[in-house]
Amino acid sequence: MDPRPAHPRRARADAETKDEIVLVKYAAALHATYQIRTLAERAIRERKRLVLLVPRGFRPASTLQLLIANNPELIRIEAR
Repeated sequence: MDPRPAHPRRARADAETKDEIVLVKYAAALHATYQIRTLAERAIRERKRLVLLVPRGFRPASTLQLLIANNPELIRIEAR
């Protein structure tokens, strides 16, 4: 049996502009999930920026902080 799935997993953004990929998350804390990492990789390929829209009081988990620290121009967090 082949360990790879027949169709690769995908990640979908909530919105897109010509220079941004937007992801809306309503969580008090957020890790660097598969969805966020995949959209970040896509943003790099397409020369865009990943924007995370989060609630006020949001705290990024250590994995997300590390991803942002390694790619400071790639990911922007906006509290709403």
